Amino acid sequence: MRGRGGFGLVVDGRARRRALVVAVVMLVVTAVTVSFGAERGVGAVASAAPVSPSTASPRPADARDEPEECVGSRFATFGAVYDAIFDSLLPTMPPEMQKRAPSIKARAHRDMQGLRISKLAVSNHPYDMGADDESPIMTYRDPISQWIVTQLLNVREGDATEAIPVENLTVAQAVETVWLYLYVTVMVPLTIARRTVPSIATVAGPISVGTLITLPILLGVFAATQVYQAVSARLIDACIVSVSRSEKENAGKAVKDLRFTGSVPALLRDIADQVDLADPETCPAIGTLPLSRIVERTSTYLQSITSDAATDRRIAAMGDDVRQWMQQTRVHQNLIPADPADYNTAEYVISQIGVLIPYVGGAPLDVVIGLSHNRNQGDDFAATVPIADLSVTKTLTAAYYAYALAAHMVELAWSQGGVDPAAALLNDLFPDAGITADMIPKSTGLLGAPNLYGLVVYHNVLRSMCLAEDTRPAAPKASTNRVPVSAARW
Repeated sequence: MRGRGGFGLVVDGRARRRALVVAVVMLVVTAVTVSFGAERGVGAVASAAPVSPSTASPRPADARDEPEECVGSRFATFGAVYDAIFDSLLPTMPPEMQKRAPSIKARAHRDMQGLRISKLAVSNHPYDMGADDESPIMTYRDPISQWIVTQLLNVREGDATEAIPVENLTVAQAVETVWLYLYVTVMVPLTIARRTVPSIATVAGPISVGTLITLPILLGVFAATQVYQAVSARLIDACIVSVSRSEKENAGKAVKDLRFTGSVPALLRDIADQVDLADPETCPAIGTLPLSRIVERTSTYLQSITSDAATDRRIAAMGDDVRQWMQQTRVHQNLIPADPADYNTAEYVISQIGVLIPYVGGAPLDVVIGLSHNRNQGDDFAATVPIADLSVTKTLTAAYYAYALAAHMVELAWSQGGVDPAAALLNDLFPDAGITADMIPKSTGLLGAPNLYGLVVYHNVLRSMCLAEDTRPAAPKASTNRVPVSAARW
């Protein structure tokens, strides 16, 4: 039995370690997959028609004669990785199991081929959506926004109801999807919980028992994020397993002519048809557009959905009034601090650690870091621009800081003699309990959640996508300087 490249039959220490790493990834993804349904389950994962042994063969006859290439996570499928791990561990298995190896592999491939996952449950790496290293989505993304962009592009291409067999699921799709579910079910709740932990009691100076409790959560979330980013980036270019041309082209592909029942809402289809993946050369991100463009599109859209000429004229007149006011009103755009997504490494670390600093940590410190970032890149704080020319990103960044500062000031007011609404409610219910804000979770933890996991996600989507109407042909030099990484290449 011939081993698959990338692991091989020689079971040395490096191959074992590599096999174990990929095996762990596969086990985690399988656990998440099973949690959403099984072959006879419902929901994101469902079973299609039975697959015959011939169609579930580990290696089709035509693939066995093709040259192989060692690929990274974007083209390493579960089927190929399973074969590589199985072949690497085969010499250490009992003799009776070695004799049954072909049937074991065939059965495993039948099971993986029969288990189908909806594309709506999978998050793709930006490279698999047509991005390259200069695309905005590589900088401005979080697990939720990346999943939203993935699904908008699926709807745009008419692929939203397609099903991917686990056999074709790639390691990159598995990593991004597992991180999405961990982020939504673990990271976000832990972060909200950390922001709700009360001071409880002072240990020394500004350090309280609450600080000691939240520190491991802060460090854990930070460490998990760094590990994900490192794993996601390194697996892309790693040599995980050798695959043939046909196997590489089928990586991440859906089952032909098989779709899940159900339809995409008309509103969502309408939105998806109007957007595409942003590219600095061929399609500028929505976040870079001026507010005047947004007002113009809104006015045009409202006029298109009305059938009354008088109403259309009123909408057009109101749009003209708004545009005129925006053109006459000027603002100091460089006094809007840099968005946290634009921080460099040092600024990001200071911001993360700064949340532990009493009073000034959090939003006030981020404002200082953001203004310092603007100054360091040479922005003139005295310069002004009309609101009409203010970009969508600058506007949403200003809204982010305004909300964050407001929540921070409310928290300070409650901690300095004010009454937390939750404490006030409990005192009303139990007048003799003497409950104080330091004894119960802080309401500000929930107060800040819409900003962190609502506005920021929305902002990242706008910075990652563009208006389809703005798409223009790529410049000739783009083909030499920027190589697309979305398609299989040989």
